[in-house]
Amino acid sequence: MEMNFLKYRRVLLFTITLFTVFCSCKKLPLQKDYDFKGETVDPHVKMTAWAFMQSRPDAFSLMTEAVNYAGMSSFYEQMDVKYTYLFINNTGMAAFIAKYGVLTVQNIDVEKVKKMLRYHIIEGEYHAYDKKLPVEPIYVKTLLAGEDGLLTIKVNKSSAGSIGSPIANGNIVLNLLNSNYSSVTSSSVTSNLMPLNGVIHVFPNVAYYRRDANYASAF
Repeated sequence: MEMNFLKYRRVLLFTITLFTVFCSCKKLPLQKDYDFKGETVDPHVKMTAWAFMQSRPDAFSLMTEAVNYAGMSSFYEQMDVKYTYLFINNTGMAAFIAKYGVLTVQNIDVEKVKKMLRYHIIEGEYHAYDKKLPVEPIYVKTLLAGEDGLLTIKVNKSSAGSIGSPIANGNIVLNLLNSNYSSVTSSSVTSNLMPLNGVIHVFPNVAYYRRDANYASAF
C-alpha cells in the first residue's frame, strides 16, 4: 500500500513539473529574425607596392631583402605605370633560397634574383574586379624578356557576392595546369589588393616557366 502511494506521488510530481515547464515555455517571446547585412571590404591600399611590402615584415621581409639585393625597389615604388605585382610571402621565399642550398638570398647569383623578380611583375592591371581578368588562363607580359617570361593568369569565379562585375571569389591562379607548357601551377593566398601603383596578389611559392621536364628554368 505504501509502495503504491510512493509511486503515485512520483507520477504526480513529474506531471506537475512537466506542466509547469510547458506553461513557462509558452510565455517566452518568439525569437526575432534578423537580416544579415554584409560589409564590403575596401581593397585599396593607400600606399605604393613598395611601401606596403615594407609595412609587412611578418609576411615579406625575405622578399624585401631580395628586392634590395637586386636593386629593384624603383619598380615597386614608381607611379608612372600600373603593374600587377606578384608578391611571394616568407614561406615561398624561404623555399626559393633553400633550393640553392644557401642561407640568405644574398648568396644567390644576383642575376637569378633579378630574373625571378621580373617574372613576378606584370605589365598592366589584372584583378578580379570590373572584368579585368577572365576565368580562362591568358598570357600576360612580364618584365622578364623572352620565352622564360611566359606566364598565364586567371581568376576563379563564384556565385557569392563581391565587389565589381562579374562576380568573383577573387582567387588568382598562375600557370594553370597545361595552360603554359609544364610550368607549375601557383594559387594566391591573398589577392586583389590595390596599391597606388597597380595590383598586388600574394603567393606561397615562386612561379617560373618550364617548357618541359628537361627544361632548365631561368632562376
